[in-house]
Amino acid sequence: MSKLPKGALAWALYDWANTGYAMIGLALIFPRLYKTYWGSGLSDSDQTFWFTLTVGVASFCVFVLAPILGSIAELGGIRKKLLLRFATVGMVACAAMYLVDEGDYLSATLVYIVGTVCFYSANIFFDSMLERVSTAQNRHTISGLGFSFGYAAGFLLLLITFLATTYYEPLGFGSKLDASRFLFVLAAAWWAIFTLPLVLRFHEEPRHNPHSLARTARLGLVEAWVTLKAIIRQRNILWFLIAYQFYIDGVNTIITTASNYGSTIGFTEQQIITAFFCVQVAGVPCAVLFGLLGQKIGPRKMIFVAILVYLVVSFYGAFMDTAPTVIFGMEVSEIYILATLIGLCQGGIQALSRSYFTSIVPPEKTVAYFGFYSMIGKSAAILGPALMGLSALLFNNPEHPVLSTRIGMGMISVLFFFGAGFLAVAGRRKYAPPAAPQA
Repeated sequence: MSKLPKGALAWALYDWANTGYAMIGLALIFPRLYKTYWGSGLSDSDQTFWFTLTVGVASFCVFVLAPILGSIAELGGIRKKLLLRFATVGMVACAAMYLVDEGDYLSATLVYIVGTVCFYSANIFFDSMLERVSTAQNRHTISGLGFSFGYAAGFLLLLITFLATTYYEPLGFGSKLDASRFLFVLAAAWWAIFTLPLVLRFHEEPRHNPHSLARTARLGLVEAWVTLKAIIRQRNILWFLIAYQFYIDGVNTIITTASNYGSTIGFTEQQIITAFFCVQVAGVPCAVLFGLLGQKIGPRKMIFVAILVYLVVSFYGAFMDTAPTVIFGMEVSEIYILATLIGLCQGGIQALSRSYFTSIVPPEKTVAYFGFYSMIGKSAAILGPALMGLSALLFNNPEHPVLSTRIGMGMISVLFFFGAGFLAVAGRRKYAPPAAPQA
């Protein structure tokens, strides 16, 4: 890899930093504590209602705010400033989870919504900064490097979580619950400390903005509408965003349902945790590899490769056996094979989607366009769960209780087929400034 541009490494390290919240706040601890601690006084149905409402409200807020925030930052040239403000509030919310008492599910809901909205809002500005720290010659490589840092951090945080909740007494915690709650403080500190390189090394020239914040917000709404109309006119961008909606919905559905799916069809908790490790281990080198190959042979081709792997994942996941299979004379659980396949391309498809989108949008409007990109990315994981739920209704069979669940996993392949089709329609065109009018 050639020498990185100034600020590129500091930018990529933010993927390492915000994994603290992504892993602890979103994936590992919050869902479990909401059920066993904050929502302990609720019935199972009420727990499900409040948890899904919590996640849904946070997602809806990001869906609405993303294009507006992108346009506001574009008008003011203040993406670093806004990233740090949202990230700081997110860090405080993450640490505040430690203070929420048992049974106080309403406070847990509120703090989660604030933290998650700030986390994803900060990512809008972070993703758009890729254009400032890269060139056309290394953009896909640098984007892949960021996701690789994220997977490395995820592996380390997964290990820390396992050690803290398993050996909590030698570490000075009174119970496994105390250790789990303290991990929110650790995640906030992790996020803050590893954001410092971005604070110190990324520099952005501010644009003069004579308007008040309220006036800027109104202008941001107008700018978001203008950007939407521009996207509709620029068909390669429009078709790519439609393709992205489909295939990233499939990716996010697999991410969010993998643990539940594994336990439903009969894998043990230990096997599922080990599978998470497999994803992280495979994800670290493969995110970089996808970036390098995307730089060499083109990001669209590598996105197609990742979609193909996900098609294999959806079909293999539908048919895999809970009994171990023999590979090279060793018994290996099939969920580890599935997890490794996911790790091969999960970071790659996310990294190359980000860098490819950067290459096809107007450089001077990157933040505004990334508002819509982030809006789609956050709202994705709607169609996949709907397909799985529909399968559960249509193919419910008391004699084979997991049949409908397996069919639902296979149905996710539909999203990857549509994603590949729209990506093919999007074409290969990069952004080219309009030609100057002839005299």
